[in-house]
Amino acid sequence: MQRIVFLLAALLFLAIFDADAQRRATTTYESLLQRTDQPSSYIDHIVVPDSDSTAQLAVFFRLDYDFIPFLRMRPGMQPPTPESEFFAPVRMGVEVFQGPPPSSRRSSTPTSVFRDSWQDTVWVDTFEDTKSRFDYTQGFVGTTLNSGTYHYELQLSRAGSVREQASTRRGVNLPKYSEFESASFYLLSDFILNDDDFHATLLNFGSNVLYGQDYSLLIKLPAEGDSLKFNKHLLGSGSSAEPGEVRFGEAINDENTMYFNGAEIDAADGNITLRASLADEGVRYAVIRVPNQDFENSRFRLRLMQEGKDEPIAERTINSQWIDMPVSLYNLDVAISMMRFIVSDEELRRLNSGSSSDRERRFREFWSERDPTPETEFNELMAEFYSRIDRAFRNFSSLQTPGYETDQGRAYILYGAPDNIERRLPANAPAREIWQYPNRTLIFEATTGFGDFRLISES
Repeated sequence: MQRIVFLLAALLFLAIFDADAQRRATTTYESLLQRTDQPSSYIDHIVVPDSDSTAQLAVFFRLDYDFIPFLRMRPGMQPPTPESEFFAPVRMGVEVFQGPPPSSRRSSTPTSVFRDSWQDTVWVDTFEDTKSRFDYTQGFVGTTLNSGTYHYELQLSRAGSVREQASTRRGVNLPKYSEFESASFYLLSDFILNDDDFHATLLNFGSNVLYGQDYSLLIKLPAEGDSLKFNKHLLGSGSSAEPGEVRFGEAINDENTMYFNGAEIDAADGNITLRASLADEGVRYAVIRVPNQDFENSRFRLRLMQEGKDEPIAERTINSQWIDMPVSLYNLDVAISMMRFIVSDEELRRLNSGSSSDRERRFREFWSERDPTPETEFNELMAEFYSRIDRAFRNFSSLQTPGYETDQGRAYILYGAPDNIERRLPANAPAREIWQYPNRTLIFEATTGFGDFRLISES
């Protein structure tokens, strides 16, 4: 019996070991690239009470250029600039319905109370511009509604297609403000607060904030109640993760609260803005600046707590988003594997041994010890190293070899971009490239006619 138990334990250990080994073997840089190189769009909404029984609902959205299918300019079209060559007509329809979202498509047809659309034509100069994830178009559709329960749907039409794509339905509750006992969080990129008015730019990234960049929070407070405190918790992994340690907190007091007496949502200078007049009474808000550059690239839960209550009166989960995060950093196995270019085999084995938590701890310690700006969370040296791997893959890959494994790719990872590149085409001899750095010169020679070069000299 003991022998059987031992064999079962051994088999279980081998199965776990094999599963872990298989996971590491199947997660490659290329597979990560396919999963992470996805176009992005963002949707959010804001509710601003106008009176005790009415409120403005604004649904705003951002569409990155790599999300939009562009068309080449046709003859006879009048572009905004002579350099423009590609265009994309975009239309976003918004419809608001009475009641919560139906539980299924077969539910009874809800009553529509509002319908409108936003449209734009985006022009760019080059094909590369059409693939940008840093450039975008954004807009909003808004209306005034009586207090009640609603849901809205969005329909997106891209590149003039008559086939529209429906988004996920979202519910929204507009109670009478005098009966409003909870709170709401709205993300701002920045704000200006004067004696008479409040002017803010909405951070149009859905439930995301930008890694390494500070942001602000506009909190719609309950009509009654005091002794409030805002907390930002680090959120553990998993879908049912509970909030962990408090990473930032601030009390709600007279210095950061205000009353709105009329507000307006608008689009100006490419931003979605909120402007409100201030008064001695009205709808109560708090505004807080959050030092996000001090926090890691992770998930967080925002909570508004009230003294004497165990449960929060409002909470929202947000994600830190690093838009141009290097591909390797999406997976610890790949991130450690890529360190083979800068550490010894012995050090790589040390980093790659032990449990996942041990490996992550050693990985973070390695880069933390080399952080040129330890007073901030963002590690410029680590970001540059892994960004060079991405650039090496894009610029030096061939059908046979990924760019980071080529001689030119390795040189780029170790030394960065050269100060000068000279290409020579000698007669009856392979092409050569000479990379010049301040303290070294590298000479590469073509091995095929498809851009493959090998290092033949370093001085």
